[in-house]
Amino acid sequence: MNPVLAQIFFEHVAPVWLLVLGLAAAIGAAGWWFWRYVREGGTTILLAALRLLFLVALGWCLWRPALKESIASLIKPRFLVLLDTSASMKLAPPNNASRWSVAEQVASGAWRKALADRAEVEMYAFDADLGERVADVTRLQPAGNATRLRESLGKLIERYRGQPLGGVLVLSDGLDGREEKVPGDWPCPIFTVQLEPPAVWAEEADVRVTKIDTPRRVVAGWESKLTAVVAGSGTQGRVLNVQLFENDRLVAEQPTQLPAEGGTREVVFQVPHPAIGNFTYTATVAPLPGESVTNDNSYAVSVQVVDSKNRLLYVEGPPRYESKFLSRVLQANPNVTPLVFLQGPNKQFFTVGQRGGMTADMTLDQLAQFKIVILGDLTADALGETRARALVKFVGDGGSLILLGGPAAWDKGGFGATALAELLPARRPAGGAAKEGRFPLRLTAEGKSHPALAGMDQTPPVLSLFAGSALAPGAVALVEADTGEPVIAAQRFGQGKVAAVLTDSLWRWQLEPGQGAPYEKFWAQLLDWLTPSKEEREETPLDLFADVEQLFLGDAITLQARPGNPAITAAACEITAPDGRMISFPMTQQAVVTSTGRSFQGFGLEFKAPEPGLHTAVATATVNGQRVASAPYSFFVKPFSPETAPHPANAALLRALAESSGGRYLLPDEVPAALSHLQLKSAEEGRLTYTSLWNRWPVLACLVGLLTVEWVVRKMRNLP
Repeated sequence: MNPVLAQIFFEHVAPVWLLVLGLAAAIGAAGWWFWRYVREGGTTILLAALRLLFLVALGWCLWRPALKESIASLIKPRFLVLLDTSASMKLAPPNNASRWSVAEQVASGAWRKALADRAEVEMYAFDADLGERVADVTRLQPAGNATRLRESLGKLIERYRGQPLGGVLVLSDGLDGREEKVPGDWPCPIFTVQLEPPAVWAEEADVRVTKIDTPRRVVAGWESKLTAVVAGSGTQGRVLNVQLFENDRLVAEQPTQLPAEGGTREVVFQVPHPAIGNFTYTATVAPLPGESVTNDNSYAVSVQVVDSKNRLLYVEGPPRYESKFLSRVLQANPNVTPLVFLQGPNKQFFTVGQRGGMTADMTLDQLAQFKIVILGDLTADALGETRARALVKFVGDGGSLILLGGPAAWDKGGFGATALAELLPARRPAGGAAKEGRFPLRLTAEGKSHPALAGMDQTPPVLSLFAGSALAPGAVALVEADTGEPVIAAQRFGQGKVAAVLTDSLWRWQLEPGQGAPYEKFWAQLLDWLTPSKEEREETPLDLFADVEQLFLGDAITLQARPGNPAITAAACEITAPDGRMISFPMTQQAVVTSTGRSFQGFGLEFKAPEPGLHTAVATATVNGQRVASAPYSFFVKPFSPETAPHPANAALLRALAESSGGRYLLPDEVPAALSHLQLKSAEEGRLTYTSLWNRWPVLACLVGLLTVEWVVRKMRNLP
């Protein structure tokens, strides 16, 4: 730090002329006093000098001087080292050093001191999670039972968000046991290191199913996508046949082929779900000739197929904040089964989540499968007249429609330019952009008694308003702005119901502090009112879920149950092992956090599986003397962790990670030279410091000292 500028300034608030006048008056009065009453020769001169010095020092304090310094600080960028401490780092190829010893040697190299002149070098360890900053690599041991390279790398960079990053050195073997893809969009170059020579491991025939990715709960009548991830090495180009079993019945099979050097492939199955129930799907690949480890050649998941009651279709224009927040609320609502379509480039629709065979065509046959439809910010062209006419008939026959709208939908070329015009609760003949501002809202007389706004005497304001809206005959405004403009309107049309939202900032309710979650409450109550029949809805007394879906033998899984009935005060968890044995465990009361971030009082259980295979858990409780149970939740326990299996380092993944980030894949000896040529830019940050010069102890001591000396002299001379 070097001060580049120092300046004295004065902080007095009184006018300068008043300070000068007061000081001059004090000096004049003191001089007149000494001239008039004190005439002792040298003593008078001494006392006058002391008084004058006191008044001058007091005047200095009245001006309140301060020192302002402008200081320039040089901020060096950060260079981070991410060291893998998982158990696979202990592996050593024949006649070679272990990966850990090579990584330890690189991490402790002299390049750190050379780079320290240009960057702040900081090191972190990771395995299943990112650890804290470490100073001495010799105190670390590779003992982690899993590796999450991408997750740990993302957490590390997130910790330094807003700070200049010069690069990251990753010391890992790339054997990522729980993540399939690591390369991505990184904000700085990432350097990876070859920890063992290539092609030094004896190639052993091995093939395995590492993961199944599929929705765990689907709706009857839909199709879902089931993706089996197959990995292996030493296949010699053989075609592998991947079979899919449903409850031990072969339902599909597909061929696949792995690269000659080993790797992974995704095999995708389209699975129909015509019936309600719980189904176990097992993906299996036959062992290769000479394969010694075969207990990882299959993987199983359990899928619950539920009834299609209260299905909801949400069709939105281009993604926006409203669709982001509303999609989360719909997914968290246990009373509806949402399907979301978003408009992408070229006005083509794509889905968020699994849609099965459903499209965004909104034909009468498709709409018949839904109870509620939400239309977002769509122009008349994007919606289409055919869809609009189908929606009019859908509502007339008893369906419910929410016109969420937006700048395009509430303009002249929006909803009002289609067949929907006849069912709109509010119309905007003039169109135009939304009016921006902060608009306080109030419930109308109809809104105060409406089920959608029950218990909501006040609502947060909105920041936009589609002004110039006029209510249709028969429609009512439930919420209006203080200007009298309708914001939420509703009406019945035929046998169905229609609601309109005349703002595109309703999502701001989610961000209002201290309002008691009005966004979720409004949507939950509005959907409840729009659902044609309450009796069609099945309440879930217990919802069981977990923090992971796959784990290795010896790992712990945390099962959590969220009660849907306040009468549930105790719960148990029944776990069925792969061999059919069922054991019941009591669950303890604890806070349960849902995917939306809300916290509820629920129950939890930490479980360690004693054997590999598919386990099925069911939460149970007793309400009014009757036993209630959750839907089954399954998790697959792999027989062993890949961290302990002798596999070569994943050089392809490390190379791809370096190349995708603008870094390099290096040999250990190349690290010092590569990092010495790394372009690092230091930033200069200026800051101001202020130091008061008048209320410091030397100045105050001087004032008191002058008065004390004058008083002592007067007493010694016996002067007044």
